Amino acid sequence: MFGGAGQLARNYKTFEHTIKLRTRETIAKIKRERTSATIIAVTGSSAKTTTVALLSHILAGHSKVTSQFLCNGYGHAIDALLNLRSDTRYSVIEQGTKKPGHIPQAAKLLKPDLAIITLVAIEHYATLKSIEAVAQEKSALVEAVPDDGLVVLNFDDPNVRAMADRTRARSITFGTTGGDYLATNIRTDVCGLLLLTLTGGGHTIDLETQLLGAHNWLTIAAAATSALELGVPAQTVRARIASFAPIHGRMSPHTTPGGTRIILDCAKAPYHSIFLPLETLRSITAPKKRFILGQISDYAGNATKKYRDAYAAAVQVADEVCFVGPWAHKARAPQADIDSGKFRAFANIEALAAHLRDTAVKDEVILVKSAKNLHLERLLLDRITEVRCWPDECGRKAPCEECGLYDRPFFEHGGRRQYRDQRQRSRKIKSWLSSFL
Repeated sequence: MFGGAGQLARNYKTFEHTIKLRTRETIAKIKRERTSATIIAVTGSSAKTTTVALLSHILAGHSKVTSQFLCNGYGHAIDALLNLRSDTRYSVIEQGTKKPGHIPQAAKLLKPDLAIITLVAIEHYATLKSIEAVAQEKSALVEAVPDDGLVVLNFDDPNVRAMADRTRARSITFGTTGGDYLATNIRTDVCGLLLLTLTGGGHTIDLETQLLGAHNWLTIAAAATSALELGVPAQTVRARIASFAPIHGRMSPHTTPGGTRIILDCAKAPYHSIFLPLETLRSITAPKKRFILGQISDYAGNATKKYRDAYAAAVQVADEVCFVGPWAHKARAPQADIDSGKFRAFANIEALAAHLRDTAVKDEVILVKSAKNLHLERLLLDRITEVRCWPDECGRKAPCEECGLYDRPFFEHGGRRQYRDQRQRSRKIKSWLSSFL
């Protein structure tokens, strides 16, 4: 009648999850209604995580701030509201989406006083299919801002700029081609560090940053514009930006004991973002430059063309280009590049790590780009300590540093944890079922 013990167990698990979610959701709504904090929500196809982290860092210079980034689903929006305290002045929250409806749901809960939109590009192609669909999804955050709120928009992106028409709140724009705040004199030094000037709101601020690449003007301008509009003094904005370090795995620079400089950009790799780090690599002065590519995500059309175009761009910048994983053959590198070692393909990450160790050059720069499922951060860990966990894909979302099991072979811990979790669930379900017997 009930579909068997297996179905009962699944029903119980769903019921338990729903009750917990609804309880947390209700408490979060109450806290949102009662808080005096300014709720700031940030979304965009790229740059939202670092924008949230940077803006939180700036605001923390003179106020109590809570923030939520890296994890950006509906449940994490609930967490952000649950973390509000009586003395919280600002709460800065990253909001993402995987399919239509995710951001509207979160926006209804958050009711942001300030919404920031970085850019619109193809992401989660399997469900969002088009630029128009992405723009529609992101605009829900703007529409949720009350009339006395503020919307901060990227002027350079016409899909973002047009969102000003979707709200009655005051809108402020920033950009390189126009807007209320103008980013100019954008450049990088010999190490790839970004410098720029931001003019707007009665201020002209020369900004030095620890972020790599000219493309990070977007993050700097979005966060600085928002902070200035919130009344943060210009000197505080300048000083806090200068002291902000990159988020690990998002164009974060690292120097190994042997002197190799490794830039990790392996948290995500939508196709539209592949070429920006390459421009950063071009701007850096080094005796040797290498580019490592794992998996590209979020694109329409033929996969081979995407990897081939990525290789064609990389070979113009790097002395050596390495593709790793089952997509390596899609580079379509010319035979001459293969013969000369300009292009190298690796079936697995362990083999690539060995190659990098054996051919290391002091002060060389290695840029690592991939979606996070391959855990290419192990290429850095391998130069610092012994790595013994080398599966091509382990199924875990947490980076290896957080997991902490990279110094043990995967067979010693990969299956055992899953078995332990399964056994614990089994005992819980059997206990529940026994109450009916």
